[in-house]
Amino acid sequence: MPEPTPFAQTLARMPELGSKVHLPDPGLTLKPTWHPQNDAIEARLAVDDRPYVLAHFRSEKATAAYLGQRVPAYGGLCYPHAKADRIYSVMRMMNAGTLMDDAFTPLELSADQRPRDELLRHYLDALEGILPPASAPLPRLLFDTLPPIQAQLAQKPRVWERMKAGIRSQLVRMADPLAYQMDTLTLDGYMDLRRDNAFGEYLTMLTEYALDVDMTDALAEDASLRAVRTAAMDAVILVNDFFSFRKEVPARDSLNAMWVLMREEGRDLQQAVYRLAALCARNEQALIRSRDEVLAGPLGQRPDVRAYVRELEYISSGNAEWCVITRRYHLSDQRFVSGEVTIAAAPTLDDIAAADARAA
Repeated sequence: MPEPTPFAQTLARMPELGSKVHLPDPGLTLKPTWHPQNDAIEARLAVDDRPYVLAHFRSEKATAAYLGQRVPAYGGLCYPHAKADRIYSVMRMMNAGTLMDDAFTPLELSADQRPRDELLRHYLDALEGILPPASAPLPRLLFDTLPPIQAQLAQKPRVWERMKAGIRSQLVRMADPLAYQMDTLTLDGYMDLRRDNAFGEYLTMLTEYALDVDMTDALAEDASLRAVRTAAMDAVILVNDFFSFRKEVPARDSLNAMWVLMREEGRDLQQAVYRLAALCARNEQALIRSRDEVLAGPLGQRPDVRAYVRELEYISSGNAEWCVITRRYHLSDQRFVSGEVTIAAAPTLDDIAAADARAA
């Protein structure tokens, strides 16, 4: 099998390192808020999950860089009303999911499917309660994170089964890299696939767990409720792509709506940036309209549905806030929303680990 070429490496008009682009404020209106236990649980998880991260990267510097990205804070922003006995597991699932992505990403552009299949097998074992080997520390993190969630969902088995199915679907998708399809996907096709691959299902299922609600029947019955949920998923995809593309340019990472817009609509990077900002704002308005339809309809009389819909808003606003504060996308602790930016080389966690190993 020939070595595949990621789409972004052959995309015409890809920006060069050192080029500048203006990032406009997307103009999002939903306001974030923090879970009251966020700071305490962030501190706990920096200790509790550090051994898994260190075992994976085998580098103190890469481990420190990962912990500096404040990944668990994503949960503190996206689930601000999570029950007090569930927010630890929710925030830990942010580490489990992000590190899942970090585990598969280095394998993405290899022609050899076997490492992806092996990693997938370890993760699927973890999902089924089978302990992965010590050589697979990140699947072990998922293995150790899920049992309290399963126990707390004992009275809501449909939520647990849907959550497992969503995680399984995401894992299978991650082991079948989208990078090889990016030269043909339309924007609609990209969004549809990324709802699995980019944690949309994962995050919205955690909303039901966090609030202790079961939306299985309500989602099956009500198109407006499904539309709110889909818009929350799409907010994660679009806004993350908007803020993350700068670090993906030097890595030639193909998985970004920016590259689809450049290819499909014939835009240069600056034009694609403005277009993606507009799509972020349009999606937020779609979420708000669908939310209002749900709240004005029969389901809007149910306290569990109202709580669920309101919390989906925080997936949108919380994701957007995390994107402007995390070192995962910015090489600074300062909040960044808009302005001129320079496309610059930034080492990945694996790059940091490799350099640390060479220096040892």
